[in-house]
Amino acid sequence: MNNKLLLIGCLIFLSLFYSQASLTAEQIPDKNPEINIEDSDLLSNLSKLEKDSWEATKKHDTDFFRTYMASEFKGFFADGTSADRADFIRNLDDFQLTNYTMGKVSMLRINNEAVMILYKLGYEGHHKGKKIKMSNIESSSLYVLREKKWVEIFYQETHAASVKRK
Repeated sequence: MNNKLLLIGCLIFLSLFYSQASLTAEQIPDKNPEINIEDSDLLSNLSKLEKDSWEATKKHDTDFFRTYMASEFKGFFADGTSADRADFIRNLDDFQLTNYTMGKVSMLRINNEAVMILYKLGYEGHHKGKKIKMSNIESSSLYVLREKKWVEIFYQETHAASVKRK
């Protein structure tokens, strides 16, 4: 538990420490003043990569995950389990993903070689024969640039709190 808190604290510290300065007018596209053109392309590419990972999960494509995940990958899932890359790949055949939904993807650039993407998530399927249905999940993936390729090094799912409006 302390390692999880330490890791989360480090990620928050890094995001604050390495956050970029405000953009100049030349860097701001018309559609979204918060993302420069380079970031817009990166967000699009990483969103596709994230979707590809869900499709690879559906197909039990272990070869995809051997190159998609960094060797030191660590993931924490909404059901309370965690896995490194070897565990995730080894257990992929035990999970039959039947459906998933990804909400709007946003991006937090930590520096030129580390980017986190965040989105709402829902999925359903079976794990070792037991039905699973997850909804209202906040999902985050931390990607790092290695040898000119983005790889996922950290993944986390968190149940989003339900908010009752008055």
